[in-house]
Amino acid sequence: MAIITINDTVRLKVKFIDDDVPVSPVSVSLTVKNSSGTILISVTPTAINSSEFYYDYTPTIAGNYSVSFAGLLSNNTTINVNQQIYVSSPTEDYKPTIFLREDEIIAFAADIEPLYLDPEQLILYFPDASLLEIGEFIHNYSLEVKNILNLLDNENGSNIPFIAFEYIRAATCCELTRVYGNGGDDELSVRLGDFSITNRNLPRTTLSRANATTWCQISATLRKEMLTAKTGMRAVQPKGIPTLPTMGAGKNMDPYTGLSVYYTPRDLYGPTHIQTPNENPIPSRNLRNYD
Repeated sequence: MAIITINDTVRLKVKFIDDDVPVSPVSVSLTVKNSSGTILISVTPTAINSSEFYYDYTPTIAGNYSVSFAGLLSNNTTINVNQQIYVSSPTEDYKPTIFLREDEIIAFAADIEPLYLDPEQLILYFPDASLLEIGEFIHNYSLEVKNILNLLDNENGSNIPFIAFEYIRAATCCELTRVYGNGGDDELSVRLGDFSITNRNLPRTTLSRANATTWCQISATLRKEMLTAKTGMRAVQPKGIPTLPTMGAGKNMDPYTGLSVYYTPRDLYGPTHIQTPNENPIPSRNLRNYD
């Protein structure tokens, strides 16, 4: 519809159709209401033919108006046709917010469970990305966290560890930086007069939270910590208690070889030798020679 201003005469037309076939109502009424719902006029429009009718209306106040045609058929069935008109003035501009024949893309996201992080939290970091794109990345890393932590299907993300939550956030931002390049530069320089600071993203042999500078490095660090926290003493199998005594044949004899494993002064100097404290100031600890 063309732009309408106050005191312009606009022709309101209607054509009654049922299943793409023109119908002829017995009577037709027209009602015009303002934005507050107040009825401004209620008249009978002029017939062009048996199925088409019109009425010339001149608005005097700027605003949006609702126009309703009601056609009563011979079988007591009523056909209602509704439309909106927008009237502007030199100081006020009214126009529709939705236009017909305008392309609109509606994206549907199905089977994105689990989703442990709300995509709305990352749209501020990457305003050029769509919520659907962010949600797909979050879904992929939520599946990874679910498998690592062995989470149940009814988990919605409210009870997952904080490190897992941060890993999903950092890993999703890492993927988005590959596309949009926000915050993933290899070098960042700041200069103020003769004073300059340069932060270079150099390769590191040991990556930690202290030296991580990009989203990808932070996510790699958090993933390593999350996997390390899962490892316990089950990976170490302690040996059982020996069934045979360590000193079987004699006090200082190896039970398997029959040889002396720790020579005492009695073995070296004979049974009549008397050892003075000055000869061996180190007290005996009863250690074997292969301990």
